[in-house]
Amino acid sequence: MLELTHRAMACDFVVLVPDENQRVGNRSVADVVLRHLEAIEEIERALTVYRDDSEIARINALAFEQVVHVKPPTFDLLVKANALAEKTQGAFDITAGPLVETWGFTKREGRKPKPDEIELARSRVGWEHLMLDTTNRTVRFGVEGMALNLGAIGKGHAIDVLAAAMRADGMRDFLIHAGHSSVLAAGNQQPLEPSSSEDIVRAKTELNEVSERNKDAATQEEAPTGWLVGVSHPTRPGRRLGGLWLRDEALSTSGSGKQFFHHQGKRYGHVIDPRTGYPAGQWLSLTLTTTHAVDADALSTALFVMGNEDAKAYAAEHGIGLILVRAGKRQEEVSIDKTGPLIWHDN
Repeated sequence: MLELTHRAMACDFVVLVPDENQRVGNRSVADVVLRHLEAIEEIERALTVYRDDSEIARINALAFEQVVHVKPPTFDLLVKANALAEKTQGAFDITAGPLVETWGFTKREGRKPKPDEIELARSRVGWEHLMLDTTNRTVRFGVEGMALNLGAIGKGHAIDVLAAAMRADGMRDFLIHAGHSSVLAAGNQQPLEPSSSEDIVRAKTELNEVSERNKDAATQEEAPTGWLVGVSHPTRPGRRLGGLWLRDEALSTSGSGKQFFHHQGKRYGHVIDPRTGYPAGQWLSLTLTTTHAVDADALSTALFVMGNEDAKAYAAEHGIGLILVRAGKRQEEVSIDKTGPLIWHDN
């Protein structure tokens, strides 16, 4: 098993390839993957809000006063983000940056803002005020003080770009994850060996056990194929709740299990509902599966803030697999609610 890592977007992008001796044309698979991994840096340079010379930083600085011309890849991502905002009725919104900053989560220093601070930030938020001219490829803000932040969609976008480049080179079997929370699994893992990643595991013995249970009954379904991806416990690092079999699918997890603070006995997580201005807190984590990583990233955030009925209805309508994890009655105890097209594997 070949495992290659590249640091970008404040996390490790990891690529797993079953055959470390694979050749891609006249090049080694390691050389090909490393070249594509390094290209993520260009995506980060365009999308980050932590560099004054990035495209997003330039938009944030100028777009209220003038139209800003944007390169095609970034503009296409903004169009995609606004389409997802419209589909989710604003539950996903890349203009929510002022709210995240007001709550202190941009610098990981959570605090409870005053109501008037929240209302001021809310007045600067709204995907409908992000004006995109598709003919001239320009961006304009309709409200002063708006700011874009693509943190909830950037990693998924980078994974999709990386996967497309690898497929264009003829690669069919690989797994990519970014910071463990965003995953894309393509094809199968072969040979069957366990991964060394904390959240990504496909154990040979587990597949053998599935095969042994099935081979004596011809009428039973065949053993799952693809990659077995671990679903982590939201508050206990290194512990898995179970796993999902993924084949040509993406997975994303959103949650408040790791980034939160307490104020006057109440717990506030870092996932802000842009429609209300307040953190969503119904679940510890939400994991979903869909076709593309960019959609998985955005929708895991959107469904997390939607609430139980709306999230399940949206997932059912769009064929999305959904895993909802709530806090149990005792410390670190959780309950798991699974729905939609999932192939679950118990620990």
